[in-house]
Amino acid sequence: MKTAIPAILALVLASGASAPALAAGATNPQDLINIENSWAKAAVARDAATLNRIVAADWHGQNHKGKYYDRATMIHEVVSGPEKLTSEVNHDLHVTFLGSDVAAVHGMDDETGIQSGKKISETYSWLDVYQKRGGHWVAVASQAAKVK
Repeated sequence: MKTAIPAILALVLASGASAPALAAGATNPQDLINIENSWAKAAVARDAATLNRIVAADWHGQNHKGKYYDRATMIHEVVSGPEKLTSEVNHDLHVTFLGSDVAAVHGMDDETGIQSGKKISETYSWLDVYQKRGGHWVAVASQAAKVK
């Protein structure tokens, strides 16, 4: 037990010492929420340039159907695919910093649009992982699940 107390104390002190370092380098969570909202607007506008800025070249995602795909495929589907979004509204966004240059954003969105000539209205729950590269946040991984 005598050796456990110093080890526990060292662990507690080390974890306390790392917290201020993270807080000092952390970005405002609103910055990532703003990026998510820009992503939603770019999807509706079919804006490939904005999507390319937000999503890293090595990004991979898994959609609500379990399809694993890369950035080029995702952007092609958003810009040229059969589904045309007319609205995408994010809500219930939560940002978790996993370090000074990695963050996870959990959220949901409501999407409306046209697919195969029919109106669609769907809700998704999703997770996007971001990494700060060259001083800018970029999405590096995503996963979505259809809620309704």
